[in-house]
Amino acid sequence: MNTIKRPALQVALDLIDLTEALKIALELSLNLPREHLIIEAGTPLIKSWGTLAVELLKKITNAIVFADTKTIDVGKLEASMFFDKGADIVSVLSTADDSTVKSMIDEARARGKYVAADLITSKDPLMDSKRLIELGTSIIVYHIGIDVQLSRGITARDLIKEIEEVRKLSLSPYLAVAGGLKPGTVKPLVASGVDIVIVGGAITKSKDPLSVAKELMKELEVL
Repeated sequence: MNTIKRPALQVALDLIDLTEALKIALELSLNLPREHLIIEAGTPLIKSWGTLAVELLKKITNAIVFADTKTIDVGKLEASMFFDKGADIVSVLSTADDSTVKSMIDEARARGKYVAADLITSKDPLMDSKRLIELGTSIIVYHIGIDVQLSRGITARDLIKEIEEVRKLSLSPYLAVAGGLKPGTVKPLVASGVDIVIVGGAITKSKDPLSVAKELMKELEVL
């Protein structure tokens, strides 16, 4: 198993241009401490390019690769598809049935991999986190989606108290946070118990993705 070192920066490549995604991923993996870096094949990239995106990201970076499948059914099948192509982590929606979550966890454990449960659709993050931790999920992703950010004008940073409550449930799983994060916003999250900071647009839409990623790594005190 490729161990995730805390704290870690996860770069969400929520792009549809595979060439651009590979370019950014390669630049970051060559210039940042790889043990604290997770490269995410975002859902739009996976929907555009499927398992090929994950396979190429793994080959060119040799970093920990997160396939953001957001699985809701046929957990074992979807997990195995992406694990076969080099993914170290796959994601399941927190609202998926227990049987789906468990089948993914069983597949991940058999391969020495991780399952991340995404709370983006959760109506009760604390209750769902407790259930997912009991099922054996490796990573809990506290995620404020883009549409929610736009409609409510909030980001994950605005919900630190709720995040702290999730952290209190267990010290075992990794706790990740996503949603409108950028340089200058991550220190309070790490202080609240967050292990993985997930950043997308602030890096991928920048004219200098590496510079922004380095700034974030410095805030995480791993650079």
